Amino acid sequence: MIFHNVTRREFLKISSLATFGVVVAGYGDKTEAANRGNDKLADMVIYGNFYTVDANNPKAEAVAIKNGKFVYVGTAVGVKKYVGKNTQEQRYDKGVLMPGFVDGHAHGHLGGSKMLLMCSLNGCKTIEKIRETLKDFIAKHPEMDRIQGIGWDDATFGANGPTAAMIDDLTDKPVSLIDYGHHSYWLNYAAMKLKNITKDTPDVADGVIVRDAQGNPTGCFREGAKIYFEDLVYHFTVDQYKKAILRYQEVFLPLGLTMTFDPMVNLDYGSENVMEAYRQLDAEGKLKIRVHSGYQVFADKNPVAEVEHAVQLREKYKGKRFDIDNIKILLDGVLESRTAYLNEPYSDSKDDYRGMLRFDTDTLAETVKKANELNITIHIHTIGDGAVTKALDAFEKAASTPDKRNAITHMQLVTPADIDRMANLSVVAVANPFWFTKEPDYHVKLSIPYLGKERAENQYPMKSFFDKGIVVSQATDYPVTLDINPLLGIQCGVMRQIPGQPETLLNPEERVTLEQMIQATTINGAYELKCEDTLGSIAVGKEADMVALNVDITACAPEKITDAKVLGTMIGGEWVYTAN
Repeated sequence: MIFHNVTRREFLKISSLATFGVVVAGYGDKTEAANRGNDKLADMVIYGNFYTVDANNPKAEAVAIKNGKFVYVGTAVGVKKYVGKNTQEQRYDKGVLMPGFVDGHAHGHLGGSKMLLMCSLNGCKTIEKIRETLKDFIAKHPEMDRIQGIGWDDATFGANGPTAAMIDDLTDKPVSLIDYGHHSYWLNYAAMKLKNITKDTPDVADGVIVRDAQGNPTGCFREGAKIYFEDLVYHFTVDQYKKAILRYQEVFLPLGLTMTFDPMVNLDYGSENVMEAYRQLDAEGKLKIRVHSGYQVFADKNPVAEVEHAVQLREKYKGKRFDIDNIKILLDGVLESRTAYLNEPYSDSKDDYRGMLRFDTDTLAETVKKANELNITIHIHTIGDGAVTKALDAFEKAASTPDKRNAITHMQLVTPADIDRMANLSVVAVANPFWFTKEPDYHVKLSIPYLGKERAENQYPMKSFFDKGIVVSQATDYPVTLDINPLLGIQCGVMRQIPGQPETLLNPEERVTLEQMIQATTINGAYELKCEDTLGSIAVGKEADMVALNVDITACAPEKITDAKVLGTMIGGEWVYTAN
């Protein structure tokens, strides 16, 4: 197995050797020699143009699959000895076959819940449109005694956010609406009354209760203030979550996604419904996609003890394709609500305000140390450069090691010195290339006013990570990102602009190569999730996870990458999706 028992540096060196060239000379002979004496016939043989992400054999003409694993990867001639009367033979005359795509951070069950069970407010740029959409949803769901919604945008309202008064006349039922970034919450008066949230409700250290001049809650809450109404958001039954998971799987599989990391399976706080839903679907054979997941801990809820609890939950719910193997930590907030934690004050601040930090260094370091001792990976949300600095301080204090695969995700701002520290600490960078453009409303209305032009122009490093030898994976943060096509992520990482719109180009010095983006979307994602020895590339002995595309994206212009269509998605030797 190519990457088994190698160091992180060796892994990067091996990965970087892959090229887009022809079949390595003599490879077919070497493969046949390695398999000489093996008389087991394959279940399936596939012919085509394979880009394997395997440094020892970057291109191949055929593969043989037995019991869900690759038993041969090489030439069309060499594969013939694996063909018997019961062997299925398939041929792809055009396009390219690649390892299955990995999403290193996607809230799958939440996205499914949004599609089936919540009012979607994405794209509603005015209060009038929000009211119209919400009113229509309420009318269509008279059976619901509580209304949940998601997707409103802080840019619509400004720093103080929306108010209960804006929607209170639409229904007398409790209403809770989550912003598109999942860091701010909007309640109507019925919801605040139900939870007894009043002028006397205490503030929280890791959140914000927006108040009017008299101190009354307005209906907008940020970050940890969710503690007062946790059963009003992300709250569904096991059966509802099962339907939601199957719904998001229906979206992911046609995109070539074969593995994902669901960061917070305890969003439904105090409930194990999400975990139980995954467990049941896995046991029933209905969970096709491989799901690694994270258990979120909080600074004020004994995070060390919660890590120990997560280990117990892992044993309880671990299955064939579902695992709880990460601890998720929200270290800061987001730029939209001015809760991202910055090393230097916000540009529009009059009081040197730098944002919100949700863990102190000592508590975070203790949490990291305990998790790593129990073989659980730490996955930290950081938006601001100050949060990245604090995360690295904690990793240093906890003596984090490469084999733990501790990761930092999002990283909207990072100082150059901290990129060096990430490399020295072997931190995995889970990047969001889907965001690597100047989205007009966001860039002009938020980034520049909050960060100033210089910081705004230098958001989202990526090439700098690769240049320092950091393992970089890609992620959507779905459903924050709605268009989660991995090919779009690859394209954005290469171009950092919307094709045909040069004014959207963001930080062009951080463009990466197509080869690097494919690695980020395959083998590096497997590395992030500690399974690069069995997944992430097309190689003998690995699980047969693949995607077939009708266009060879390794040979087309970058702006044409998203023109490619998925012909089929294979997981464990089974075509779980085929195009009509």
